[in-house]
Amino acid sequence: MPVLKRCFTIYVCLILLFFSLQSQANNMIKTIDQAFDNHPVTMLLIDPATGEIKAANQAASEYYGYSKNKLVTMRIQQINVLSPEAIAAERELVRKENRNYFIFRHRLSNGSIRTVKVSSAPVSVEPGKQLLFSLITDINNLRSAEDNLWHYQNRLEEMVDQQMARLHAKEFFIYSLLGVTILSLISTAITLGYLLYRRRQSAQKIYQEKERLNDIIWGTHAGTWAWEIVSGRIHINDRWAEMLGYTRDELEPLSLDLWMDLAHPEDIEQTNAKIAYCLAHQGHAYENEVRMRHKLGDWVWVLDRGRIAAWDESGNPLKMCGTRQDISQEKKVSLQLEHMALYDQLTNLANRTLFYNHLKKTLANAPHDPSQFAVMFIDLDGFKQVNDQHGHHIGDDLLIEVATRLQNAIRHSDTCARMGGDEFAVLLYHIEEMASVSIIAEHILTNLRLPFDLGLDQPIHISCSIGISLYPENSKNGKGLVQQADNAMYEAKKSGKNSYVFAR
Repeated sequence: MPVLKRCFTIYVCLILLFFSLQSQANNMIKTIDQAFDNHPVTMLLIDPATGEIKAANQAASEYYGYSKNKLVTMRIQQINVLSPEAIAAERELVRKENRNYFIFRHRLSNGSIRTVKVSSAPVSVEPGKQLLFSLITDINNLRSAEDNLWHYQNRLEEMVDQQMARLHAKEFFIYSLLGVTILSLISTAITLGYLLYRRRQSAQKIYQEKERLNDIIWGTHAGTWAWEIVSGRIHINDRWAEMLGYTRDELEPLSLDLWMDLAHPEDIEQTNAKIAYCLAHQGHAYENEVRMRHKLGDWVWVLDRGRIAAWDESGNPLKMCGTRQDISQEKKVSLQLEHMALYDQLTNLANRTLFYNHLKKTLANAPHDPSQFAVMFIDLDGFKQVNDQHGHHIGDDLLIEVATRLQNAIRHSDTCARMGGDEFAVLLYHIEEMASVSIIAEHILTNLRLPFDLGLDQPIHISCSIGISLYPENSKNGKGLVQQADNAMYEAKKSGKNSYVFAR
């Protein structure tokens, strides 16, 4: 009888070991699923043959405004608003430029259309079947592990349930036939050995999925980072360091202080504010465009995205994870477009839009500034004759030289703008007395009376007429100040040109 008790005790221990191993395997797979759904990068898994969306993470649901269940019933053609011809043209452009990403136009659930950068890489989900993994980045203002891991988890749970059913079916037989306890223990040991084998297979599968996810991240050219908030240590991948011209060994151990040392001084306050906001509002994602100093000394624009990934028992954030992408090229294009929208393309002076923006800000600050400011409206005398006699190219050269002389005649703090044609405007800040305005007007008249050597047989002579309005004497709004200066300029024209007149 003691022998039977010992055998039964050994059997119970083996059963408890089995349940422990089962729980560990389930927890490891559950961790991968959570990482997929909580990853901050917008990701889609698409069938390239049909355009069906096979999987979407929470970030994709939040970005497009559809539930994940809705997204997986849609085709990418319902989101991508480009025509087949435009898509084909973009693919050809990607091939010519040797890019690893596409630029598309995607429609959100609210009807708005956004320009996105799509980085894609093929993945094999089963023999002979490939899907397209796409990482979507909004460039107008990772996905998690693929469906295979989810399906694999279901298969594993199914297998474990079946095995449990077998064990329960054998329970009555084991208690009824104590005489064959040794045979039952051998059978159980074989079963546990099989489960250990399956556990090793499961761990290997998880490792392979992690490696493939890393390969996909590398293929999309994204850097990754994980910040341990309590210790302050930051773990990065090779691509993160490569963006700044370093190897990972050169930067590690990376701390938040070193991160901030690499950031542009003008961006640090914004970065700290966004990190603090994310930590205080833990459900919000961190997203920040910042300049980072390259090893060679120049500045690289990067886009950082992240979310809090772990908390302690009190709900305090422990870890924050995210990605980094190099957006220098997009920023360069954006700044060029901004410059084109606010500056005159011929003279590089502020254009009419930027002039009125500065005037609006000056008026907003005027109640807090005891000094006056003035608006000058300037029209060239004799410019039309130069254009008619020598052609537009000489006229353009003349306007460029006029712009240079106007800049030299005013203070560095003042704004000079080309309003159109041969009309210019000057915004003079912090005027203490009217005499200083007259001195600047005299400088402008003197500079523009000097001959212009534009490579012709004879130098060109022109002059200008200037109208001046003062705040608040002539008007308290921008439109009124410009109109009063314009009227005064016409008075200067009538009085013989080559002069300035103050608005009455």
